[in-house]
Amino acid sequence: TLGSLKRIYAPCRFQHAQNPPPLVVERALRSIKMDTFETPLVRNFCIIAHVDHGKSTLADRLLELTGAIPKSKENRQVLDKLDVERERGITVKAAAVSMFYPYKNQTYLLNLIDTPGHVDFSTEVARSLSACQSAILLVDAAQGIQAQTVANFLLACDSFMEVIAIINKIDLKEAKVERTIAQIESEFGLQAKNIIQISAKNGTNCGKLLEQIVEQLPPPNYSRTGLLRLFVFDSVFSSSINSTIINVAVTDGIVRAGDKIASKLSGKTYTVLETGIFNTFYST
Repeated sequence: TLGSLKRIYAPCRFQHAQNPPPLVVERALRSIKMDTFETPLVRNFCIIAHVDHGKSTLADRLLELTGAIPKSKENRQVLDKLDVERERGITVKAAAVSMFYPYKNQTYLLNLIDTPGHVDFSTEVARSLSACQSAILLVDAAQGIQAQTVANFLLACDSFMEVIAIINKIDLKEAKVERTIAQIESEFGLQAKNIIQISAKNGTNCGKLLEQIVEQLPPPNYSRTGLLRLFVFDSVFSSSINSTIINVAVTDGIVRAGDKIASKLSGKTYTVLETGIFNTFYST
């Protein structure tokens, strides 16, 4: 059952996945019928912020809390796969991952996209927002609102997205929480009572954030019975399976293995070989 997945990580079933889970976990995952997964139990959201405000660290904590990855001190920027991201310590390319979160006798599917904070990669942010219904706006308690904080918030507003404001790094001696709250209220018009104060580094209040994601953020709004429509927000060629893996947001209908899909842009037709959800050990 979905409830049994509380403490195990939920990978997609692609053959090239690194560190595959035990067979018992794989069998449990196979029992999940995503085409009948209730839409009200799905949340599609991204984390947006200025560079170095702690997006990837927060993603690590959420992955740990949902059991998507084992809790470990070695978990640093798990979703940053590129060498340049590891070397420079910044996110360059948006990365998506799925998590199962049990809450009040229901199990929710949380689809998270971690976005870059640097202005040079703002197109990655815009594309990620197009695949989501809501956003987590992260603000450094020591630095306060910065240029990309404003730019990314405006992008979210342009997409009519629900936004949860988070103040990160409250554990720092330099943290100026009250000043940052006042900035968020005056600049973005968000109420202080709804702002969550966290430390992504040590996990303070990250569990509370998960609860608010379920309580405050809306599920996707689409029809399962309509004509299939997909929005492609990323793709990568996998040499190990000699196929292209595309990351899509389903806006209408249901996609299954064996389906024929056509690109609206090129008109070309493709066969869906396999479907799955995002995992944390995805390798090309």
